[in-house]
Amino acid sequence: MADFPISGAQNYIQVGRETTYGTGVTCNQPLGHNTSITPSENMNETPVYGLGSPYPSKVFAGLFEGKLTINFDLASTYFMRLVMGTVTDGGAEPFTHTYNDNTGYAVTSFTLEDGSDLDQDVVSKYAGCAVDSCEMTCRVGEPTSVVLNCLYASTTKANTGLDTTPAADAEDLLIFSEGSWQFPSGTTIARVQSITLRILKNAQLIWGLGSRVATKAIWKQMIFEWDAEIAFENDAMLETLYGQTTGPLTATNPAGQASFVLTWTNGGATTALRSLVITLGTSQIVSMEIPKKVGELTIQRVKGFSISKTSAVGTDNTATNPL
Repeated sequence: MADFPISGAQNYIQVGRETTYGTGVTCNQPLGHNTSITPSENMNETPVYGLGSPYPSKVFAGLFEGKLTINFDLASTYFMRLVMGTVTDGGAEPFTHTYNDNTGYAVTSFTLEDGSDLDQDVVSKYAGCAVDSCEMTCRVGEPTSVVLNCLYASTTKANTGLDTTPAADAEDLLIFSEGSWQFPSGTTIARVQSITLRILKNAQLIWGLGSRVATKAIWKQMIFEWDAEIAFENDAMLETLYGQTTGPLTATNPAGQASFVLTWTNGGATTALRSLVITLGTSQIVSMEIPKKVGELTIQRVKGFSISKTSAVGTDNTATNPL
């Protein structure tokens, strides 16, 4: 049988949510459009030396560690269940999907299937995937890109079982042209050039005696980080950074804004509405750069974080989140 190289056009990626951590499940859901993955596997093998020879005499097999970087363009919001933990479906045409934190530290895990259509097919499944961080970037004139950095417990490989009709996202892309950033709620920031929101879950795999493969995973400290580029046309952001109008406060911490609202929408109404609205709690500006050059637009570069999530709600015309 002849071998031949392939491109990503002969690959597919789909996921399924696990009910028991690390137990591979059927994968039949897409994550978005233009999806790609980069798996990284570390066997942690170490050479062992002994007296009497400069060469290793044994090899020690350490813990198996797997990492996945998943990239896609935002369309449906269903993947947010894997990021936040749980979902509550409601409403009636359009339907809402409210994404909430798990009440405990246990992750909401998933299995990812990666199929390659070769002379001899390769179907890899990554089980016990846990989102470590989620990054969503909106830029003027571009689709919204999503990057999921994940850890996973184990992988299996087969040469059969290729899905010849893999799942595809049926929703249109959610771009930022109809979106907005409010900081705080009710105050829309004008002429945002780009904004990136990072949801850091700080996942950790857990191993036990008797296996090189992780058997559990937890989420630890959680924080929302963000940075934005804004056309510089007033000093409102500077005053928020300083905590007063004239310059930095000297004795106290500047007060954070009461809320942060990031909205993606297709601009539709009723059954045609597609949107994702993430509302965060008290939000603090950490740093700011304002480079000024002759002949170039002056851009404020703002970095900050939010200490809690108020809500994350997706809207579409599907009653139940398939994940």
